[in-house]
Order: sequence, then structure tokens, then C-alpha cells
Amino acid sequence: MGKKEPESYDGIVTNQRGVTITALGADCITIVFADPVKKACGVAHSGWKGTLLGVAMATVNAMSAEYGCNPEDIVVVLGPSVGPCCFTLPREQAISFHDLHPSCVRQFDSLNPYVDIRKATRILLERGGILPQHIHDQKGDLDLCTSCHPDKFFSHVRDGLNFGTQIGFISIRE
Repeated sequence: MGKKEPESYDGIVTNQRGVTITALGADCITIVFADPVKKACGVAHSGWKGTLLGVAMATVNAMSAEYGCNPEDIVVVLGPSVGPCCFTLPREQAISFHDLHPSCVRQFDSLNPYVDIRKATRILLERGGILPQHIHDQKGDLDLCTSCHPDKFFSHVRDGLNFGTQIGFISIRE
């Protein structure tokens, strides 16, 4: 934030106080990042393509490059997203998740295996230096599948084109 806006992006970082940054998602993961040491934060929108392209670690890397953040100090919250119970991809696309880690894909030999984008995101963050205990993704409603819970969440997978969005947001107060 504070630089020329790129043509497209799925993440933003800042160290400006009093500014709220947001990421939207319906089944995609809204990811919120905070570094309490350097007083910097970030948000990202991570669908299956963004997960494979590394948007989560690109956000961490931007925080490190721009504000001197150490990945070991960064706390990450993965917002609700579509779960491996409801999200499938054609096998050709699921292969990349299987290559990342076999546990990210169920029924791998089927035409449309079930994919766990949350687990893939956690694996990529841990490989990038985020401490496992600093990744919050299982308390409260965070690990609920957006498609399975119409009473709580919007879902493109469930509702098709007639869907809303969840929002992840953060700001620095002090």
C-alpha cells in the first residue's frame, strides 16, 4: 500500500496506522496476516489458483521486503473457505495439489478429486517459515466449509453465480 496499484492483485500489505485493508472471498480463503513486532499487516484472497501460485507466501514476502518482517513473527488467520468435503477439481488440476502433498487430495484416482485448499495453504506457509502455532485456522467457525453451512456463509460452489462474499480485514491501531 502506498505504491502504484498493479493491474491485478490478490494481496495487500501496509504498516500505516488507522487504515483498514480487506480481502473478499466466498469459497476462497481470506487470509489475514499480522506482525506484532514490526507493526505491519496484510490480507490476501486465495482460491485454488492463488493457492498454487503462492499468494499466501507472496504476501509474507512483501511484508518482509517492505517492512523488514521476519516470517517467524507473523501471525496468520485463515478465514472460512470451501472444504475438501465439497470442493473438487479436474484430475489434471488436482495433480498440483497432490504434488504439494498427497494429503491435500482425496480420491485422487477419480476424474474430479476432492481438494483441500486450506491444508495446502497451511503447508505452503509452514514451508515458508511461518510457525505452525502462528497459523490460526481451526478455532471457532474458521474451519467450517462455506458450502456446507448456508446459515453462516456465502458459497459460490453451493449457490452458483447468485452468491455473496465474506470479508477478512485488519488494521493497525497503535
